[in-house]
Amino acid sequence: MSEGGPAIVKVDTLPEAALDAAAAFHSQWSQKVREAAAQGSEYVVVTMDPAPFDHADWRRAAARDLARAHPDHCINLVAGSDAGAVARMVEFLGRAPAITGQYLPLAETGICDDGNVDDDTEG
Repeated sequence: MSEGGPAIVKVDTLPEAALDAAAAFHSQWSQKVREAAAQGSEYVVVTMDPAPFDHADWRRAAARDLARAHPDHCINLVAGSDAGAVARMVEFLGRAPAITGQYLPLAETGICDDGNVDDDTEG
């Protein structure tokens, strides 16, 4: 297995409709995940943009099924629009051998009660 960081498969924009997005992911992107695993990447993290709630089921199934197909690898899907948050999650998953087959939608940053943007820089 590779000793470097995780292989990252960055998914481009998918169709808006959940069924179309699932079909596009499986026809265009799942093979790239398989190739990353075949090239020796122990950790493969798929990053994608957030999506409405009706995409969650196919995304969870994709994460689970790709991980089951490659049991010697840690394969996870991460969704988020905050590049810093996505990078931190990718880094974490690159050293977390017990986490695999998960779809991890990241909480988006937003305005806190005091009116400040919560960027999670202090913990």
